[in-house]
Amino acid sequence: MAYGTSRGPVVSVLMAVHDAEGYVRRAVESIQNQSLRELELIVVDAGSQDSTAQVVEVMAERDLRIELVRADACSRQEALDVALERAAGRYLSVIDADGFARPTMLADLVGRAEDRALDLAIGGVDLCLLGADGRASEVELTADEVTFPTQHDFRSAAWRLFASGQLLPATGKLFSLGRARDLGLRFGSDVPSDHLFVLGYLEDVERVGVIGGTCCHVDRRTAPAMRRFERPEGGRVLEREHAALLSLYRHWGLEGDAASMEMLQGRYMERLVACIEGVCGSRLAPAEQKAAVGRLIGTDQARLAASLARPASNAARSMLAPVRSRNVGLVCAQARLLSLLGRGRTVWAMPDAFV
Repeated sequence: MAYGTSRGPVVSVLMAVHDAEGYVRRAVESIQNQSLRELELIVVDAGSQDSTAQVVEVMAERDLRIELVRADACSRQEALDVALERAAGRYLSVIDADGFARPTMLADLVGRAEDRALDLAIGGVDLCLLGADGRASEVELTADEVTFPTQHDFRSAAWRLFASGQLLPATGKLFSLGRARDLGLRFGSDVPSDHLFVLGYLEDVERVGVIGGTCCHVDRRTAPAMRRFERPEGGRVLEREHAALLSLYRHWGLEGDAASMEMLQGRYMERLVACIEGVCGSRLAPAEQKAAVGRLIGTDQARLAASLARPASNAARSMLAPVRSRNVGLVCAQARLLSLLGRGRTVWAMPDAFV
């Protein structure tokens, strides 16, 4: 028998799916089994070629809170925008098909948001990264429980949340749907992630709270993201996101804050090294690799980061001097050595690149 709720949804949960027949049921069931019952789950199938849509359709027939939207082939961000247009809850949350929510995730986030009159409630994410070699490693994107009493308090401490990888992904968060719509926010952008949506939401956010521990789990394969670093657009995505972060900190009036700027430069350096490793491990001819690396390290931002950053990974630290000197040959040689020692050594210093 189908069941639903007579009242409108408190939370609209958005999910984009594509060729996820092996695991989408787990993700959908984790929302169905939430202790908070007044919700809707809007699943947008982005042109799956397998039975993903059929799996969700059967589940939707039994649960009126689930809506399946069949879309043409599109990006995850475009699919989330389709879901966003249909959302009707007071709050907004995002769950991925390759993840699942803890049973009390929504109740905990909504409870905190309403108790403290929050614009944004942040939960932790248990991220399992699956390497090309089949190995799985887990990292928790979490912070201690805290409610920031003022906007200034949040902005001053935000660098810690960025550094932990917890702040940028949309996953594990509760947004005000009305506020997101008033700001005209969209997921679709020239950056293949949710990050610009979140940055737009953070710009003038007032009340923010963090729930300790993890509220959801994500299984993510590193290979697709690492392949993006190998292509020319990897550098463009790096520059676009870094520029957006700098713009946010200028808007906050914190461009002179030492801790915040150190975080931003370290973050940039980690991603720059991932792009360099990707290019030097690609199928480009050696001359093309050198030309691409030259473009990556030839910017003023790359030299500034190499001069100021204190990156977390040994891989990025080993690249500081070669990038600072703009020695393309040495940078390429060092990147190949890093790949030989173990490709993707920078992954653990930049987990939010995969969420």
